[in-house]
Amino acid sequence: MKNYLIEDKKAKNKSFFFKKENFIFNNKFLNFLEKNYFKYKKDIRICMHKNSAAKHHDMILLQQKKNFYLPHKHLRKGETYHILKGKMACVIFYDNGKIKSKDIISKNNIFRTPINVYHTMLPLTKYVIYHESKVGPFLKKNDSVFPSWSKKFKKDKKEIVKFKQILNLF
Repeated sequence: MKNYLIEDKKAKNKSFFFKKENFIFNNKFLNFLEKNYFKYKKDIRICMHKNSAAKHHDMILLQQKKNFYLPHKHLRKGETYHILKGKMACVIFYDNGKIKSKDIISKNNIFRTPINVYHTMLPLTKYVIYHESKVGPFLKKNDSVFPSWSKKFKKDKKEIVKFKQILNLF
């Protein structure tokens, strides 16, 4: 993979960029994601855009069921998810934290989150691999807005368990 990918050592999670601008994302890259997951037991992504400043971002992500991804929103961006392997729940919230909708997406399903709406994604299989597409650039701390009601998930892991039970997905 050294011929194709370069690791982004500054990224929060294990991340790679393609060295060339034209490429085909195929099974060898899916295998690379899975191999690294089994080796490091961490989330991993391959970015298909040139860099974090790009105006459009396409990423292939592997995320784990054991992790919890805090509800958040993007003030000027929606996100599109296309599942390549596994299953994931997409939960949309009202501003007050009440659940507005929950959808299960699996291989070949595509889901779009609205702009400026709180949402979270929950892998339902041991891990899920999906293509995420959204407007860039990546704005670090200013990219996502976390509601005050999501702080309970950071402070108390029991709140995550309770939330998952409410969703009745596991």
